[in-house]
Order: sequence, then structure tokens, then C-alpha cells
Amino acid sequence: MDRAAFLAEADRFPVSPGVYIMRDQREQPLYIGKAGNLRARTRSYAAEDGDTRPQVPALLQLVRALEWIATNNESEALILEANLIRTHKPPYNVDLKDDKHYPYLAVTVNEPFPRLIVKRRIDNDGAAYFGPYTDARAMRSIMSYARKIFRIRDCSRALPAPRPLRPCVNFEIGRCSGACAGKITAEQYRANVGHLVAFFKGRRRELLGELRAAMDLASQRMDFETAALYRDQIRLIEDASRAQQVDLRVPDAQCDVFGFHEGDRNVCLAVLQFREGLLMAKRHFFFSRHVWEMAGGSRETVVAQYYQRGDTAVPDEVLVAAGSGIDPLMLSSWFQKDSGKRVAVTTPQKGAWRDLILMAEKNARLYLAEKLPDSPQDDILDLQKECGLPSPPRTIEAFDISNLGESFCVAGMVRFENGLPQKSGYRRYKIRTVEGQNDFAMMMEVVGRRLTRLRAENREFPDLLLNDGGKGQLGAAMAAVSAFPAPPMLISLAKEEETIHSPYVSVPVRLPPTHPARKLVERIRNEVHRWAVTYHRTLRARQYRRSSLESIPGIGPRTANRLLRAFGSLKRLMQASVGEIAATPGFTPESAATLRRKLAALKDPPAPPGGTARQ
Repeated sequence: MDRAAFLAEADRFPVSPGVYIMRDQREQPLYIGKAGNLRARTRSYAAEDGDTRPQVPALLQLVRALEWIATNNESEALILEANLIRTHKPPYNVDLKDDKHYPYLAVTVNEPFPRLIVKRRIDNDGAAYFGPYTDARAMRSIMSYARKIFRIRDCSRALPAPRPLRPCVNFEIGRCSGACAGKITAEQYRANVGHLVAFFKGRRRELLGELRAAMDLASQRMDFETAALYRDQIRLIEDASRAQQVDLRVPDAQCDVFGFHEGDRNVCLAVLQFREGLLMAKRHFFFSRHVWEMAGGSRETVVAQYYQRGDTAVPDEVLVAAGSGIDPLMLSSWFQKDSGKRVAVTTPQKGAWRDLILMAEKNARLYLAEKLPDSPQDDILDLQKECGLPSPPRTIEAFDISNLGESFCVAGMVRFENGLPQKSGYRRYKIRTVEGQNDFAMMMEVVGRRLTRLRAENREFPDLLLNDGGKGQLGAAMAAVSAFPAPPMLISLAKEEETIHSPYVSVPVRLPPTHPARKLVERIRNEVHRWAVTYHRTLRARQYRRSSLESIPGIGPRTANRLLRAFGSLKRLMQASVGEIAATPGFTPESAATLRRKLAALKDPPAPPGGTARQ
């Protein structure tokens, strides 16, 4: 659908809150979004000064039909949007999927004598599920504690049995209450199961209060064996809580914390579940960056999808970062209408609650770096695609000119292989043939010298030459390489608008700041600029030190160089004693004393003259 047809269709939309659906030629949903004003929001996709997200042009090319569903307000629109996305899973919407199937702990409360078992997915079987557990070792540890504390069976025996069975070894080592052998009544066993469920739900404080009361009651009845059992349970629960405790300044934290981290190509969501100050679970979800950017107007749906999965209890409070694009009021309203529970959605700005957000964001950043690290190879392929290059530029050499008017004219060159710097390939040049301030001619000189040297040494040319500048610098480099057979590819990066000029495409390439290809060429450009300016400043400082010494009668260029090599700098020479100067070859105590007096007459050396070097 072209822009004119899209705008004509959007003009028929009502000025009302609601949900809009973009469909492809098979009438399948491509994207589902919500809006406070359906007409204005959909028009923004095709308006000249409207939506600037880079994914929008590709999306519009696939759209064949637009639909709308009006609602009374934006909160209802969020509920409808989340339900439609969950049902249809459009490719341009965020699909909140785990990166793998993590295990759950299941308590089979649907059985007469429930078991504690590990399951890989949630089944609609009436059992109580807890998790998922991203750390299998931590899950096994908690499971071990639970069996010690509550002595819940994990066998597959059908209970109750027609007659008492012989208990297994778990009963002998205190890991099972022996329900199969009639060692515990069904009522007592169910009480243990209730305590186990409270333990997994994080209601440790409530559970400890019940067990302490039961221990005191058993002691008053002189039932010391039962009291000792409650005592052991209390100690084990406290030990398990300490194992899960996070060093927080909010020990009563009972919330879910959402932290996002955006990589070059992917986004990771980390969700930390805190109950009574204990970190009960941690989950991670991945989705592509372009889908995340498409969801910029309805990121509340990301959180809504998390709770619509049905495997997570809704907490009393949800924490999200202030800059995440999530509307706390709208999300809180969604919780009220979807689950019937009042949930506080907050965006803490400082203090201990803000620290929980930072913890979640750190987990997202580290997990993304571990599981889906951005590859320099992908950056190279992106650069080839965006600039229309004939082949992937595995080796890239970049040049930059640095001068101060007509003085100290130098150039720097850096080399990157497979997107990474190769320091041994860096080179520096003094401009030899160009007089005056002519950056184009200087660029032609250094590019020509580099390729001539490579050809003389029978070495391969780089795949791509990157110049710092616009069309002028690119033209100068093209003129320089035209004299060589099979020259390397060429592009240039203009620093004012960060626009890439490529002879292989008809218009300058303008990429968003987060685009991996743009970040790659900016990284190379910044490195060559640093390299060239550092060389420029080194030459200026060296010349300044030498000229200051040569202004002293009796000190010529050779003596000045000898002194600077011996002391390292003019400042250290001026601080040296007569004896230290006399130790320099060519000096006697008398000549050293004379030089010392003349140095004392000089003022402290100022910074090298001339301001900042030009690129």
C-alpha cells in the first residue's frame, strides 16, 4: 500500500481511543497497536514528518488493509491490544518468549497425597507450579531444603494404598514422611503441603510464625518430639532464606522488577521477583531491536504479556525504569481490569528502590552479552548492505588529515580487520608534497603513498578505504586510487550529519544513531581522528621544546635533542641540578652551571601553542 492509499484509509478512522490492525495480502495481522486517537496515530505512519522509525517503510510496503476497533478509553485499548497480540502474534509486535524452557517445581495438590516434582512445562492438570528457575543448581538446592523441611514425597506410588507399603530410603534419611507406610495421617500431610506452598510463594514470615506457635503449643503439651520437629523446620527455613537473601536496603520488598537493556540488534528484558526481601526467581526474554522500537508507543503491552502467560502470580507492586516508555497509570489500570487486583506501578528515581531497577538492568545487560553477543561480522554485513558495497569489507583502512593552518600537516591511518582494530597496522604520515591548506590534495597524497607501498611490497589492498569527510574527500580518494588496478572500495563519513557517502548508491546513506553499521564507521572514524591528532600534537610539542632550548645562546639543535633525550622534557630539565646536567655527555660542571643559570632565566614552559588541531 502506497502512502497516498494508506493516508486515505487512515482518514476514515474515528477520532477515538482504540486498537488498529495492519494486515498483509493474506489478511494476517502484521502489527497491532493502540492509540488515544485512532485517526491521528495511523496517519502518522505515512505522513511526511510523521513516524521516523526505520522499520516503518518496510512495514507499509507489506500492508494491504487497515482495521480499527474503538474502545471507551486507552486502558481498555491496552487490554484489547494485549489480548489480540497474544492471540495472533503479529511479526512486528513484541513476542515475549523465553530463550529456553526452564524447569518448574510442581506440587501435585490435585492428588490425595501431593508430590514435589520437577517439570519442564506447565500442564493444565491442577498442580501448583513455581518458577521457572533459570538456575538449575539453585532450584535443586531449594528442592532439597523443601524435602528436608516438609518431608513431601517425590515417588510415583499411587496413594492411598490398599495396605501399608514398605517405605523407601527417603523416609529413613528424613526426606519423606512415609505416607505410603501410614506413618502420617492425610490431615497432617495436607498441613505440610500447605506449609510447602506458602514456602514457595515467599510467605516465609507468616510460615515461621505458624511453626513457632505450633512448637510452643507442642512444648506446653509436653510433646517434645513434635516440638523438636517444628524447631528443625524453623531452622531449615531460616537457612534456606539466608541462601536466597539479597543484600537489600528494602528487606520487605515484595514486587516484580522489570529491567531492559538495548543492544545493537537485540533487547533483553530481565524480571526479578522479590517476596519478603527474598529473590525468588529471575527470568530473561529476548526480542529483536527493530520490534522493540516498533513497540515504542505501547510498551505497557510487554509487561501485560508477561502476566498473561499464566505462569506468574500478580504481585502487589511492579517497578519499571523511568525511561522505559511504560505508562504506570495505564498499566496499573490494566492490572485492575484484567486480574481484579490493585497493583502499584512505580518508576523510582532514587534510593533503594531505584537500586532494584539498576540490578534488573544489569542482569539484562550481562545476560544479553552472554547469550546473544553482537558480532562484528554482522556489523560488516550491515555496512555492505546499507552502502551497496560489492562485497563484505573484511579489512578497512581509514585516513584522517590533521593540521594547524599550514603548519605541522600530518595524516593518520588505522586498520580494522573483521570489525576490530589491528594496532600493528596503524601508520602515520608527514605531508610532503602539498603546500598550504589543501585537505583534498593531502588526502590524495597519503592514499596514493599507502597503495604504492602495498603494491611495492606485493601485499593485498584493503577491502575498503574509509575517509573522514564528505563528497570532496571521497572524490580526492577516488582520484588517488584510480591509478591502481583493482583498487579498494571507497566510502566517506561526513561528521556534521553523520552521513555516509558511497559511490555505489545514488543518495547519501543516513542511518539512525543506533544502527550497527553507523556505529561501526563512527568507531573507526573516531579512532583514526584520535591517532592523527595525537601525532600532530606530538610533533608540535617536540618542536616547541627544541625551539625553547635553541633560544639559549650556545645551544644548537644537536645539543637540544641530546638534553631532551636525557631528561625527557623541558620541564624536568629546568628542575635538574648542576650535577645532573653535568652528567649529560658533552657537558662539564662549568658549562652545566652556565646552562643552569640560563634556564633559571626562562619562565615555566607554557602549553604548546596553537589551540586545537584541525581534522
